[in-house]
Amino acid sequence: MKKTPILAAALLSAAFISGHLSAQESKSRVNLAATQSATTSATASSGAAIANEAAVSTISVRAIKDFKGRFTKVADERWFLMDKGFCAYFTQDGLKVRTYYDTRGRWKASLKYCNEFQIPHFIRDVVKRTYYDLAITFVNIVEVPEHTVYLVHLEDKTSLKIVRVNEEGEMDVLNEFTKQ
Repeated sequence: MKKTPILAAALLSAAFISGHLSAQESKSRVNLAATQSATTSATASSGAAIANEAAVSTISVRAIKDFKGRFTKVADERWFLMDKGFCAYFTQDGLKVRTYYDTRGRWKASLKYCNEFQIPHFIRDVVKRTYYDLAITFVNIVEVPEHTVYLVHLEDKTSLKIVRVNEEGEMDVLNEFTKQ
């Protein structure tokens, strides 16, 4: 697959960030959507749920601007402070999304969680042509600068597979497990 090392590094980074966030939940995560500040009235009028004055000052303005430009029709936005940047959790068009920014406010990656009917038809078609006997149980859409990868979770009575499909429709098996 073209650019496999870059995509693999991005996927591992996203997995590490997600795992690190969960592991450090009580220490390093700050809920920035708790209360709304008067100083963020411009942001609040656009429908964002940003927090109190002290917490808002910790979020990069560049990250907020990029977020507003990149994501529209956002519901239930929540910002969290991480060791090396910021993370926003929200729902967009029925998809649960996490997006990550570094400390300077540069967008690093987004993870979308969806089912088989929420992915592009040609991606589903590529997977189903090869794995027609397996059910698509879950799909992760990993977006990094200039690339999008679909991690399709497949299952039947005896096995589980995670298949990676890129934007060009190239597919490979990332993990394969046998049920006991």
